[in-house]
Amino acid sequence: MNKPVIAIDIDDVLALSAQGFVDFSNETWGTRLKVTDYDEDWARMWTLDHEQTRKRAHTIYKSDVVGKFKHIEGADAVLRTLKVNFKLVITTSRVSNVHSLTLKWIDTYYKDLFDDIHLAGFYEGVKEGAHTLTKGDLYKQVGARYVIDDHPKHCLAAAENGIETLMFGNYPWNNLETYPDLVHKVHTWQEVQEFFDGRS
Repeated sequence: MNKPVIAIDIDDVLALSAQGFVDFSNETWGTRLKVTDYDEDWARMWTLDHEQTRKRAHTIYKSDVVGKFKHIEGADAVLRTLKVNFKLVITTSRVSNVHSLTLKWIDTYYKDLFDDIHLAGFYEGVKEGAHTLTKGDLYKQVGARYVIDDHPKHCLAAAENGIETLMFGNYPWNNLETYPDLVHKVHTWQEVQEFFDGRS
């Protein structure tokens, strides 16, 4: 019998990515960003035009910063429990040129947990408008029964495809006034565990 698939995001679900990103920005360009300022629309966050944003993005992608993000405490233990009854796959918006760093990072903090990793590559070439794209088609492609992601647009896209979704974390960008059917708000990995107790 095939195990149900849980599609899991990396950034700000498994990794403290926004914190790592703003720290890198502050150190590299002298910005004074806080996690509460983070926006995946980097041009808007930095108040820069597309060309300046593209140059900064290439600096980020050529660095090893994504390999230095801290992991989120508690995720590993919960995922090892879930792996007994579920197939775990990574679905991330990351681009292909950080693929090897991503695999190494996962192997450091979440070794032997994931059956596959899928990079959507929305920001490949630092395209304008990439921040509006969703992982809806990717979730269907991997056969996801459940999704764990921090970003509302991805959670809503999953729900629109009939996929039960956990919107993870307590971040400025994902505290909604109401949550639609199939979207459940969870703040911690312990709450993820509680959600999946009895489901398989």
